[in-house]
Amino acid sequence: MGENMGRYWTSKKSKAVVEERRAEIDLLIDFANADTTKVANQHLETRILDHLYRHPALHPDNRDWKPDGKLANIIDAMQGHLRSRFDIIIENKQMLAEMPLWEISGSVSFKLDPIKNRFHERLQLRKVKPGNEINALKKIMDLWLIEIIRDLDSSPRRFGQCPRCGGFLYSPTVKERIYCSTRCGGAARQEKFREERRAQDH
Repeated sequence: MGENMGRYWTSKKSKAVVEERRAEIDLLIDFANADTTKVANQHLETRILDHLYRHPALHPDNRDWKPDGKLANIIDAMQGHLRSRFDIIIENKQMLAEMPLWEISGSVSFKLDPIKNRFHERLQLRKVKPGNEINALKKIMDLWLIEIIRDLDSSPRRFGQCPRCGGFLYSPTVKERIYCSTRCGGAARQEKFREERRAQDH
């Protein structure tokens, strides 16, 4: 009985939802790898924060929070948290036993949607006290990542790190992706070619 109850996620999502989730995982990967000190990456930061603030699981009383400190501190906190989540997936993806990653607590509501004629389940975080808003955003980041993984029906082995620059990457197909970008892949091939030429010369 217990074996039958423990089922893995299987995605029944439409093609449009899958494509949207793939765009979102690409966004998260880009944000995790970004140099946030560069102006060119501000569009990533804006999109990330916009999604976190609009997520339905964020408590309504925390949705209008305006940070007193520097926005850069919030960005750094979100990026560091996301990187830690990718790190824990990558570090444990080869484990043979079940590995707990993280938990999110809140209240779950189960409703009927008369417009779409569907059941609707929603998790909502508890309201956080002033000063703890960043922790609420971190939990939303966790939930967002879980939703993406669920809808893409992802294997942990699809997450990795580039051996050249250390950047995070996600393989959208079963074929393993080795490098995070064509730039790193091309540079690695050039380096290998030069090493082979040097070996031949000697």
